[in-house]
Amino acid sequence: MSGCGEAPEPPRKDEPYFKPGEYGGEPMDSTEHLYNLQLSPDGQQMAFIRAYTPGRPLDPRDQLWISNADGTDPQLIGYNIGTVDWSPDGQELAITFIIGFHDTYIITLDKASKNIIRIWSGLRNKYLYEKTTSNPRWFSDGKRLLVSVWGRAYKQSYDRGIYIINTSGGTHEGPLVKVAGGGLLGNNGEYFISNKYTNEQDPLNGNFIRYDFKTGNWQWITDFPSDSLNRWAKQPVPNPVGTELIFSRFTENAWQLFQMNDMGKHIRQITKMGGDLPRWSPDGDYVFFNRDVHKAPGAQYIPYSYEIATGNIQPLWPNLPDSVPQFPALASQKPADLYSMVRDSLSAVEKKE
Repeated sequence: MSGCGEAPEPPRKDEPYFKPGEYGGEPMDSTEHLYNLQLSPDGQQMAFIRAYTPGRPLDPRDQLWISNADGTDPQLIGYNIGTVDWSPDGQELAITFIIGFHDTYIITLDKASKNIIRIWSGLRNKYLYEKTTSNPRWFSDGKRLLVSVWGRAYKQSYDRGIYIINTSGGTHEGPLVKVAGGGLLGNNGEYFISNKYTNEQDPLNGNFIRYDFKTGNWQWITDFPSDSLNRWAKQPVPNPVGTELIFSRFTENAWQLFQMNDMGKHIRQITKMGGDLPRWSPDGDYVFFNRDVHKAPGAQYIPYSYEIATGNIQPLWPNLPDSVPQFPALASQKPADLYSMVRDSLSAVEKKE
């Protein structure tokens, strides 16, 4: 006779781990918020942006620091820096320097001296003369930068899109793709991944694309709803030496990390406890990301690492209290005076004219 014994319970959907408002958002004032973690090519140092000094609202924001790879001995490089990327030899830093709310400059710095090597955009004697270029990324030859022109300035004569700056001669190529931004290089410079918008109006509608340098063609790799960019899904970050992409997507009340290939296929979720703002190690073995460990209103972000081969996830710096560097007082540091250097460069251009 069938049906003997207790009937099985009907299947039910598990409740999401995070309730609304328990993950992400503005960090608590007493906690650190580090992002854009970039391991040096030799694996000995880590560059990252510190969003602010906890408890000191008048301190400069978006501080670029370099520490040992284990998070010890952090040294302040400069302020008001949105992105950073190491040159292949580890001797130079390509940064986005921000003045005010809108003006951005592409700058290369000497890591040792903290001096400006060259300002590549935002000067009137440059092709990319408007202050709307950002997100420099080094090619592996150390002679080119992939950059993004995000905004259209008044009477700007060149298009929004992705460009290449040749650092040996100061010339440019592009736009490779129009109305696109945030290009990130993958698989030894075989391709880049970027946002691509379908128009120049607000709200910006579009999705993510893959551009192939060999063919000069691009293709859509995602079909997220057109209003989802940055609200519900963030830009995929390519493996610098491979074909994997990591991206964060808001699902079940939290940002989680997902992996797919560079054609947008074989998507799988790789975190359950939260993950955001991923960045790869140069060898493609690890992904560094942020996780909110507070699980309550107000966030406490901690850097984590994800090992590709094993799937192991752990705090990036478990040897440090709260897994964040112990930062010295800003007054003890000697950062680069980027504002003065840019101002002097602008004045020199004006005098020549």
